[in-house]
Amino acid sequence: MELDDTRRTILASTGHALIEGGPGCGKTTIALLKALKALDGLEAEQRVLFLSFSRAAVRQITDRMDGLFDRAARARLEVRTFHAFFLELVRSHGQLLTGRPASFITPDRERELRADFSGDKDAWSVECRRMAAEEGRYVFDLLAGTAAALLEGSSAVRALYSSIYPLVIVDEFQDTNIDQWRAVRALSQTSTVICLADPDQRIFGHLPGVDEERITHAIAHLQPARFDLSKDNHRSPEGGLLGYANAVLHNTPAPVPDSVQTLTYMLRWGALPVEIRTHQAVIALREHLRAELGREPTLAVLATTNSLVGRISEKISVENVTARGVLPPVEHDLHWDPELAAAAGFVVASLLEWPALSRQESLAKTLRTVGDFYRTKFARGTAGARAKIQTIERAMAALTEDKPVRAKTAQVLLAAYDTGLKLAGQPVTDWQEARARLRGSAELEELSKQVRMLRLLNATDTLALALAQAWDGAAAYTDAAAAVRRALASDQLALPEQNTAAVSLMSMHRSKGKEFDGVVIAEGSHHSRLLDVTWDEERIRANRRLLRVAITRARHMVVFVRPEDAVPLIPHVDGPTSVSDGA
Repeated sequence: MELDDTRRTILASTGHALIEGGPGCGKTTIALLKALKALDGLEAEQRVLFLSFSRAAVRQITDRMDGLFDRAARARLEVRTFHAFFLELVRSHGQLLTGRPASFITPDRERELRADFSGDKDAWSVECRRMAAEEGRYVFDLLAGTAAALLEGSSAVRALYSSIYPLVIVDEFQDTNIDQWRAVRALSQTSTVICLADPDQRIFGHLPGVDEERITHAIAHLQPARFDLSKDNHRSPEGGLLGYANAVLHNTPAPVPDSVQTLTYMLRWGALPVEIRTHQAVIALREHLRAELGREPTLAVLATTNSLVGRISEKISVENVTARGVLPPVEHDLHWDPELAAAAGFVVASLLEWPALSRQESLAKTLRTVGDFYRTKFARGTAGARAKIQTIERAMAALTEDKPVRAKTAQVLLAAYDTGLKLAGQPVTDWQEARARLRGSAELEELSKQVRMLRLLNATDTLALALAQAWDGAAAYTDAAAAVRRALASDQLALPEQNTAAVSLMSMHRSKGKEFDGVVIAEGSHHSRLLDVTWDEERIRANRRLLRVAITRARHMVVFVRPEDAVPLIPHVDGPTSVSDGA
C-alpha cells in the first residue's frame, strides 16, 4: 500500500495520538495499519483493542481488515463496541465494588421495573443506583460509569487490562460521553491510546454526558501527537460529495456536483407525496448505479425522523401506480428505534386481545401499554411525557372505579371497543385493522406514527409468524403482547448476523458509521424538515452537521427528495440539478 509522508509518520510515531479527518479520509485504515504494526511487538497473550459505538461500525471495521490482516493477526485485534467491552469488564470485576457477582437487567425487564415508578425519572435513577450498590444488578446506562469506576479505582484492574491491551484505538472519539472518556483516560495511564475523530461529525451532543469539548479534553490530558487527514477523501474522491457536504456544513457557496441530484415534489392537492417521490428516487438511483458499477448497488434512504422513514417503508414495500408508470415493490431492511417502536407495538398487540376480553379488562390493558409507551419516552427525557403518564393513570383509576373517563385517549379507545373489532386470523390485515384504531387523540396519533416502524407486511416476518401462533382460532390473539415482545427480542438478537441489505431505511442519526453506494435523503413537508428558517442558530448548526453525515454516507451519488418550498442547503452558485414533480 502506497503511504504518504503523514501516514508514514503516524506509523512511526510512539505514544498517544489524535488522528482527525472527515468521512473517507482513511482514519480507520491507517489505524488498522498502526494496529498491525503494533502486533509485531506484543507478547503472545497481548492484543489490540479497537472500540466503536455500534455493531454496524464494528462490522465496517472488521470488513476493512480483509486484505490487511491474515487469520493470525485478525485473532489478535479485538474490535468491540463500548457496551460489549464494559459488559465484560463489569461482569468479571464488578464484585470488587459491591462484594456480589455482577448481573445485568435486560432492556425488557428494565422497562417493567421502571413502570413501577410511574414515570418518576429521579426515583428510578435512585433505584438503579441502589440495585447496583446493594445487589450488584446493573441497567444498561450504568455500565459505562461502573466500568470507569473500576478502571479508575483499582490499579490491579487497570494494570490487568493494560497488560492485555497495550494499544487502545477509539473510533468516533468526539462522541464519547463522560463515562466512556473516564474509562479511556484511566487506560491511558499504562496503555497507548489512539483517538480517531471528526469534530464536524459531532451529532450526538444532545445525549447526556456528550461534550463538544471532548477533543480539547483529550489534547490536554493525553498530550497526543496530532495528525490531520481532513484534506483526503478516499470514499468518493471523484464525485465531489465531501466538498459539497462541507459546503452544506458551513453554508458556503459551491457548485453542486453531478453526483448530487434533487427531486422536488409539489404541495398542491393531488401531487405525488414525498413517499412516492422517494420510491421513484430509489428505483432511478438503483438503475443508474447498477449500470455505472456493473453490479447490484447498496442504497440507503435517510430522513430526520423515524416517522417519515416508517411511512416511506410502507409505501415502497408495495406496488405504486403513477401517471409515469408502475413502481415495483422494493425489498429493504428497516432500521428503527427498537425501544419506542416496540412500546407502540405492544399497544396494537393489546387491541388484538380485545375480542376475548371484557370491556374493562381490555381498556385497562391497552391504557397500561399506552402509559408504558410514555414511560419509555419519559426515561429518555422527553418533555411532557410525565403529564401524559399522569393523564393515562387517572383514566385507568376512573375506569377501575366505574367513574366517567375524561381523558380523550381513553374516550376514543372506549368508543373503539364499543364499535367492535372483528379479526380474521390473518396477522397482516388484523394488525393493520387494530392499528387503524390509533387515531382521534394526540397520543394515539403519535403511537400510530411510531408503530409504523414495525414492518408487518408479509407472512414470513417473525412478527407475523408469532401472531399466527397466538391466534385462538375464533376471534382474538391470546396474549398477543407477549408474543410480540418475544418476536421483537428474537429479531434484535438476530440483528448482528445480518449483512447490509441492498436497500436500507433509517434515520440520519442511525446512518453514522455506515457506507453505501448511493443515498436518498427524503424531506417531509411539515415535521421532517432538513432546515427551517424558524429554527434557532444552534438547531440549524446541528442539522447542518447531521446533513454532512448523511451526504458522506454515499460513495457515488446522493439524491435529495424535497418539497417545493424547501430551504436551500447552500447559497446557490449554479443551482442544484432539480427534477420537479409535474404530476
